[in-house]
Amino acid sequence: MLTLIEAEGAQYIEQLAARYELTTQTIRRDINALCDLGYARRFHGGVDVPVGARNISVNARAALNSDAKQRIARRVAEAIPDGSTVFLGIGTTVQFVATALRDHKSLRVVTNNMDVALTLSDAPQIEVHMTGGIMRHNDRDVVGADVLHYFDKFYASHAVIGAGALNAGKGILDYSYSEAQVTMKLVENARQQFLVADMSKWSRDASVRVVPFSAVSHFFTDALPDQDRVQKSLETSGIRVELCGSDL
Repeated sequence: MLTLIEAEGAQYIEQLAARYELTTQTIRRDINALCDLGYARRFHGGVDVPVGARNISVNARAALNSDAKQRIARRVAEAIPDGSTVFLGIGTTVQFVATALRDHKSLRVVTNNMDVALTLSDAPQIEVHMTGGIMRHNDRDVVGADVLHYFDKFYASHAVIGAGALNAGKGILDYSYSEAQVTMKLVENARQQFLVADMSKWSRDASVRVVPFSAVSHFFTDALPDQDRVQKSLETSGIRVELCGSDL
């Protein structure tokens, strides 16, 4: 249901009951549970995404902090050897990583990110696996059960994941449950997990928990906030921080 409202917008109780062959009472109970968790928003007769929970469009995000994202991407590409199996997940920084990997040899890339697949489409030495799923037009990726099942078919050497927001106490956060599910699946099925996020993510506000920093092996970023709580959180988690500052 969450995937449906994120992909297609507001849904009505009667329509949901017919779609899932359930009673309206059951649908209402499920909606109430999702709303209580902050994953959805009730309105008279239906359900929608929470107010303020939408991320900005993928085009707008790609233009934000692009220099920092390019530096991060280059460092990540240097850390991934030829012949690796790589998960490339959701987010514009991940797309920059795909660009930085274009000259690698004998990579196998598995992704639900349409921009990643297009970026690598004319790199014939890279084997690209694109998952099925429900397309999100605003994000140019796919989500849903098919995505999760497809990633379960592989055990990658590296998973490159983005984040909607970062929080010293909660770790990695995102804007929707479907995004969080995909990222958790990538983390679960990879030997090394590379979190890629510029410093602006510490000031973003997202409400869905993904994983704590301790679930990730490496964190590639341009800079860290000058806050003791952030520094202590990263140190105690055991994550390896790779600062990708200015090349100048």
